[in-house]
Amino acid sequence: MKDYTDWEATYDYENESSYLQSKNRPWFKYRPDNVPKSIKFEPIPVHEFIRKGAEEYPNNVCVYYKPTDKKYTYRELLYTADKITNALTSEGIKKGDAVGVMASNCPEFLFCLLGIMQTGAAVVPINALLKEGDVAHIIRDAGNINTVFIHKNQYRTIKRVRKLVELKNVILIGTEEGKEGTITLTEFIEGKPPKRPDVDFDPMNDIAALLYTGGTTGLPKGVMLTHNNLVSDCLCAMLMRGEPEEDEPTVYGVGVNLSILPLCHSFGFTVVIIAMHLATMLVMFASFNASEVLEAIEYYKVKGFVGVPVMFQMIVNNPDFTERDLSSLETAGAGSAALPPEISKKWEEVTEVKPGQGFGLTEASPITHTATSWMPEIKSESIGVPIIETDSIIVNPDTLEELPIGEIGELLIRGPQIMKGYWKNPEATEEAIVNGWLRTGDLARMDEDGYFYIEGRTKDMIKYKGYKVMPREVEEKLYEHPAILEVGVVPAPDPNIGETIKAYIVLKPDFKDKTNERDIIDWAKEKMAGYKYPRQVEFLNVLPRTAVGKVFRRKLREQAYNKQ
Repeated sequence: MKDYTDWEATYDYENESSYLQSKNRPWFKYRPDNVPKSIKFEPIPVHEFIRKGAEEYPNNVCVYYKPTDKKYTYRELLYTADKITNALTSEGIKKGDAVGVMASNCPEFLFCLLGIMQTGAAVVPINALLKEGDVAHIIRDAGNINTVFIHKNQYRTIKRVRKLVELKNVILIGTEEGKEGTITLTEFIEGKPPKRPDVDFDPMNDIAALLYTGGTTGLPKGVMLTHNNLVSDCLCAMLMRGEPEEDEPTVYGVGVNLSILPLCHSFGFTVVIIAMHLATMLVMFASFNASEVLEAIEYYKVKGFVGVPVMFQMIVNNPDFTERDLSSLETAGAGSAALPPEISKKWEEVTEVKPGQGFGLTEASPITHTATSWMPEIKSESIGVPIIETDSIIVNPDTLEELPIGEIGELLIRGPQIMKGYWKNPEATEEAIVNGWLRTGDLARMDEDGYFYIEGRTKDMIKYKGYKVMPREVEEKLYEHPAILEVGVVPAPDPNIGETIKAYIVLKPDFKDKTNERDIIDWAKEKMAGYKYPRQVEFLNVLPRTAVGKVFRRKLREQAYNKQ
């Protein structure tokens, strides 16, 4: 087993990354001297990257699990993970295999993540909200999963899944009580010493995680992320703030991270790897509760909040938002989807912190862009600038020719975090990665300072009477209406012009009996260009969302077309 005790990354302040197509990107003119131009390091497995922090701060609390009021140290993390590794190895799990983990956020998820990777197998996080059909698809598509760890709350789902696919081992977590056809985690690791096998890792090529995309355009595809993909993304995102000066406090072994992002999602998956590498204390919630999160920010003096837009929305609409002391907050960041300007404005008014947005996708491990304090300002409507080692351009989607500053086109990304490819799908891989560039399918633009702005998905664009309308732009304006809680805009069929603009709206409780469709349309007509305002409005009690919380546009589009 290779010894990584002396491993460390080298920050290069002289040479730009080899991934950059141009050394004259506009955001570079603002980059301070303490932000590396590139990062060099010996390839290291993800689990060894995590162990660096854990072994240096073994007595630090790794995770405080709020639902059970239990704390686990980093020493306990390593001890339990090593026992899981040994138990899995005894069951024949080896390099090239894959092991599933199906659970909402819980400490055992972290133990399993580390334990699985140490065997050489890939972790396959399975969203706990998925139904048996999607779970069976993932297990069947992976083809090399015969063991899954599942939370007791998912037992019924996995019981139905086993009627569709064969599973040798189902290991229950979150309980000491076994169920038919399963074994508890305690029983699984009982009598197994905390011993790791001697595995020969190739971090550049070995798959650390097989993450299945949300499936908004069909069945989920498996994204192969290597150890180097994930470690590179973590380091490059971490160092965007710059290396601390000698007189500044260390970022290792201190601070609190609110573990509210789903660990089954690429964003939460990478954020928790960063947190464990830094030996940060994770305050973990099984599910998101705005009141509990606000209480934790106040109690733990949390400095940075990272969430998806629906979390920001739930917080700013919670009565505790204006009652809690949130003065410890220094930064706030949103990812996964666009943060509506009205939500951002409310957040800033109360916390005095302007939320920044970032960008990423599962195929990029996932972080590619982030808001950063060294740019002239935090622009809430922008996704910021590319992280270290990452290049990004805007191209014509048809010709892939780079477009001038300010023009809208497809966003392309290149960097060390770009996936190895789609699992068993070389055709989709070739379509997604062209000459080293990842095609995101997102429409975006870049301004003269290097700020990037997402305008929408290429497939979401609405063509109304020859005009190209981006749903996001319409949604952002509609959020200014005092009655609107949530909104999703999609194309709808029109017998005369082919396609029109439709808004699905969730009203705030106080407005449900006071606002009708005509009110919304008339208001929008006054606020938007003549070709942008919605011609159709339909009220829903709740918007459909994907398993990771994004508005499920495909379902809204299908609903709009099926109504005709």
